[in-house]
Amino acid sequence: MSLIAPSEGWFKKRVAKDERMWIIISFFVCIFLFAWMVLWHVFGKQNPSSTTYKTNPIEFAQLHDEYVKRNMIGMDNGIPVVKPEPGSDVVLMGQMWRWSPVLVLKKDEWYTLHISSKDLLHGFSLQPSNMNFQVYPDYDYVLKFKPTAAGENKIICNEYCGIGHHGMIGKIVVIEDDADMAKYGYDKMKAPAKTTATNTSEDISNWTEEQLASAGEMVYNLKGCNACHKTDGTSEIGPSFKGLYGSKIKVNEGKVVSEITVDDAYVASSILEPQKQIAVGFEKIPMTKIELNPNEMKQVTSYIKSLR
Repeated sequence: MSLIAPSEGWFKKRVAKDERMWIIISFFVCIFLFAWMVLWHVFGKQNPSSTTYKTNPIEFAQLHDEYVKRNMIGMDNGIPVVKPEPGSDVVLMGQMWRWSPVLVLKKDEWYTLHISSKDLLHGFSLQPSNMNFQVYPDYDYVLKFKPTAAGENKIICNEYCGIGHHGMIGKIVVIEDDADMAKYGYDKMKAPAKTTATNTSEDISNWTEEQLASAGEMVYNLKGCNACHKTDGTSEIGPSFKGLYGSKIKVNEGKVVSEITVDDAYVASSILEPQKQIAVGFEKIPMTKIELNPNEMKQVTSYIKSLR
């Protein structure tokens, strides 16, 4: 801004020839860019889909779990890996603090991707392609796309979502043929046995503790427990499950601290009512309520028991 007011009648002065030339050039450049924006939207084939479906976190989590069970080929650092058929629907769920599952897709094949959040707002940023979307709970965002380059793509959460935000990194692997699976160590993966996925009505009363623990490990990975609760003794976000069962811990219940023994009842309570008895030292880290059926509850409890 000038400190001196312009002379009176300045707007009636003729524009210099060189200034008039740049105004005309700028005008036509703006018209060209405006037209190009419209043409690119129609012919560019790089536009995000406007298709969304109404859903809710519980419903989408169930969709995710069933999808993973049908297409899972193994695990990658505790995250299920799926290899869907070309042309099929693909489900990807964001939650604190992970993207699930790892997707293995074929180059130059079309897929319909369904994305939603299990808890709060996340940012879907696919690198190095630099695709960016906001992922909301209660909405199933649908994107039809065709990967055109083979390689490993990282999914970064670019909306701050809490203490584990920095570690919320997912993966989409694009392969040209099945031989490429060996590059990522996916060629030797084995699909989980039947005992790793059951429904509410299936009778598991005759299962051995080993079968229950094996199924519980699947539940632990599928439901995202591994995002906060490690099994190697480290406690970064939540208490480690290693050696937890049967130990004595201090919990904060309504600002009253008491000592309890971790048993079946406490495991169930901490899953169904996570804010009721909070382990001392983790009061400021919210735990998402996880929906487990009775079979899954029994299985994950057996898995925690097995982590001595």
